[in-house]
Amino acid sequence: MQMRFELTDIEINRYNAWLKILPPVPEGKFGAAGGGHWFKFTPTGLGTIVEAGRVDVPHLDINLTDFEAF
Repeated sequence: MQMRFELTDIEINRYNAWLKILPPVPEGKFGAAGGGHWFKFTPTGLGTIVEAGRVDVPHLDINLTDFEAF
């Protein structure tokens, strides 16, 4: 079984805007893996809820969900 989660254009635009407001990543904070970003996809009967965050600034987590796609 395969599952595939994708962002809509609206969600991508929200994500890119959110990236611009994040503070810079401190030097050496996340090592070779990069910036410690995560995505959470929650399938529902109506659509998929999409959230994103960065591990060092949990208070800046964002809901990217395009509710118009529900």
